[in-house]
Amino acid sequence: MNLALDRYADNPIIDELVFWPPRVCRIESVRACNVMFRKPFIEVQMEDGEVFQRHFPRESFARFWAEAWVILDAVTHIRLISDFNFESYRDDDKLRQEVLACRAECIEESMLMFNEGMYAQFLMQYGEDCKNLPQESLCNIAQAKQQLDTSGSGL
Repeated sequence: MNLALDRYADNPIIDELVFWPPRVCRIESVRACNVMFRKPFIEVQMEDGEVFQRHFPRESFARFWAEAWVILDAVTHIRLISDFNFESYRDDDKLRQEVLACRAECIEESMLMFNEGMYAQFLMQYGEDCKNLPQESLCNIAQAKQQLDTSGSGL
């Protein structure tokens, strides 16, 4: 969920994947490369075929990638690919639980927008890359999209 990911944007890799407003097409995959003679980078493949790269300083890249892996795996369907070996995040289960708790808080916050009829703002909190959302959230997303389509004030 975009709002939850934004709370982890102090990680520079996550920061590059949060878009306001969210993109209308999904991120298919994120591939991380840490090669010897170039700056480390991620390569992002969008569902529509667009590909873009973002480069990062060498120091701490592996640590940021390990953290981003746990965060992205917890709340998105994005396929994660690593072209290098890296040490797992030191307490990945704890971080995963924190991310899921954060997502639950963000869902509650977004409900205030939904309940006030702020459907466009509500939908921006989610984006297209969410996974394992509660059924109520999925129903609210569908209802918000329908309301915007009906009113003609789409995103």
